Amino acid sequence: MPAAGARVRSLLRNIITRLVLYYAGVFLAAWGLWSLLSEPVRQRVSLVLGPVIGEVATTGDLLAPLTAAAPATSPAGQHTEALVAVFVCFVAVVLSLPVAWVYMYTRQKKGYQQSVVHSIVLLPAVVAAISVLVRNNIALAFSLAGIVAAVRFRTSLEDTRDAVFVFGVCALGLACGVNVEFAAVLSVLFAAIALLLWYTDFGRTPPALDGLRAEQHMQRALEIANRTSEFVARVDQEILEAMAPAQLDALAGRVKKRRASVTDGDGPNFNATVTLHLTDGETGQLVMERTLRERTKRFQLLRSDTVGGHAVLVYGVRTRKGLRPDELTAFLQRDGVPYLASVELEEA
Repeated sequence: MPAAGARVRSLLRNIITRLVLYYAGVFLAAWGLWSLLSEPVRQRVSLVLGPVIGEVATTGDLLAPLTAAAPATSPAGQHTEALVAVFVCFVAVVLSLPVAWVYMYTRQKKGYQQSVVHSIVLLPAVVAAISVLVRNNIALAFSLAGIVAAVRFRTSLEDTRDAVFVFGVCALGLACGVNVEFAAVLSVLFAAIALLLWYTDFGRTPPALDGLRAEQHMQRALEIANRTSEFVARVDQEILEAMAPAQLDALAGRVKKRRASVTDGDGPNFNATVTLHLTDGETGQLVMERTLRERTKRFQLLRSDTVGGHAVLVYGVRTRKGLRPDELTAFLQRDGVPYLASVELEEA
């Protein structure tokens, strides 16, 4: 049962599964709620929300406010506009959440900004409410456009992908105020395309060009650096500062492997020291070295001694790939019976 629960949690953490379940849940909830409504209630809802859940307005509908006298605003009309604004704001937030998840997932390695995430969630609701406000008033729409043009954002978006996300949710909010069905399609398509581009790493620098740039940076660093400290500082400035966290992690792994393959002086490189206490030194040594030969990449007897009637042999070992040093002791204890009294392991 715990293993099954872990698999379920791992599945839910997957961004694609989360998006599919979220969109399916939203659409099923909307369909189920609409099915539960009686016919008179459906007609009243359609009458109130018709401008945003019906067909897209035609050119004649958009020009009607210019050719007809503006009707007097009644309290009932004001309440209707308020209900429509609440509805489109709610829908805008619901449809913008998956876009925010995609941004958080694809930007978690480099360039992530929490303020952009908040903007992705809030902007669609604001734009949707504004689109309801100016739908039937051309003069108000032009006035609002002038006000927005005069507003300056305090923080500029350095990455064009952040700007694309912000522009996309603005379009999503506008669509919520005009046609909710179109907004739902836009939300799904935007999230799917953004994930597809991120997964495929579309448009990345060709490996040959990437390697050429790295070689040029390294050559420049080698030409300038004369001492070890200056070389390290130049590598950090010329190469490491331009690398993403994921690239730094991969480089750290390569450096660790390279360091492990380099020997200190002329001696072999070991990753653990094994101390064996044997009741029969000669026979026990043959048995233990046979196990070490099978289970390690290399080993060497560092010293031998006799303590309390037991032969004490100290080996430096380099375990095989995939075998942990603590697993080696289990094989030694199994094969060492009855010659092995005890075994001690010290990892390097």
